[in-house]
Amino acid sequence: MGLWAGLRLLLLDRVTLTAMPSSAALRVLSRRLLRLAGRVGAGVLVLLLVVYCGLRVSSVYLAHRSVALLAEAAQIQIGASEGSVLPIVARYGGVKEMPPPPVSAEDCLVPSFCETPKAPNYDYWYEVDLSPFDLFSRNLPKGRLGRALEYLMYWTSSSWRDPLSLRNSMVDVSIDIRAGRVEVVHGGLYVEGRNGWLGNIWDVAQDMSRHDMGSKAYVIGGAFLSFPPSGGAGTTHSLTAGATAEQFEAAQSFNSECLTAFFPCRGLHDLSPRAYEYLCEHPDMGSISTEGCPSSVRPGK
Repeated sequence: MGLWAGLRLLLLDRVTLTAMPSSAALRVLSRRLLRLAGRVGAGVLVLLLVVYCGLRVSSVYLAHRSVALLAEAAQIQIGASEGSVLPIVARYGGVKEMPPPPVSAEDCLVPSFCETPKAPNYDYWYEVDLSPFDLFSRNLPKGRLGRALEYLMYWTSSSWRDPLSLRNSMVDVSIDIRAGRVEVVHGGLYVEGRNGWLGNIWDVAQDMSRHDMGSKAYVIGGAFLSFPPSGGAGTTHSLTAGATAEQFEAAQSFNSECLTAFFPCRGLHDLSPRAYEYLCEHPDMGSISTEGCPSSVRPGK
C-alpha cells in the first residue's frame, strides 16, 4: 500500500469515528425525544378532553333548554290571552304562522286536491322548535362550526355519538290562537332511542271531540315517526282542559335522561314511564298495548 493510500484510509477512519455519536449522546437524545413525545401526547389528551367537555356541556345545555320549553308550554292555560304566551315565543325564538290561503278553482290543477277544507278552529298559531345544533329546526346552522356539527349529528352513527351524549332530538311547541285567546296547545318531544326514534306528543284543547274521545278528558294513543334513518314510534296524549292533574302529569312528563344519558333509552316505557303507569291502572284510557303491566293490575281496577 502506498503512502498516500495509507494517509487517506487514516483520515476516513477519523472522520467516521468523529461522526458516530457516543452512547452518552444517544441516551441524551433518547430522553429528549421521549419528553417531546410525552408533551405532544399530553397536549393531544388535553385537547380531546376540552373538546369532549365542550360537546358534553353543549348537549346538556341544549337538552335543558328543550325540557324548559316543554315545561313552560305545559303551564299555558286554554283560554289565556295571546299576550301571555308572547314572552315564551320570544324567549325561544318562535314565529307566527298564518293558515295558507284557499286555492281558487281556476288555479287548481287537480280539482280533487282543492276541495274546500273545513274552516280551522284558529286564526293563526305560534310555532317554536328546538334541535341540537339546529339539525331539525327551521333555523340554519351558524358559521362553519355550526355546519360541521350539523354534519356530524346527521351523518355519524349514534353509537359513535353516545359517549359524548350527542343525541339527535327535537322539541316542537305550537299554540293556536283564536279571537285573541289560546285555543289549543301542542307539545312534542322526539329523541333517538336504541332501536329508533321515540316520541311523546300531547295536545290540550277545550274540546277534543274531533279525536273521538267521547266524554273522556284524556286518551292515550300511538304514532309512527318518520325521522331518518330508521323511523320510530311515539305515544300521543289528547287532553281537554277538564283533565285531572294526574292525567296532565301522565301526558306531559317524560324521562329527560333519554336526552343526555350515555346510553339511549330502549323504548317508550323508558321515555314515558308515567304514562304507562297510568295506562296500567286505567287500561280503558288507551289504545296501545299494556303488555308489561304488573300482574296484580286487572282491567277496570
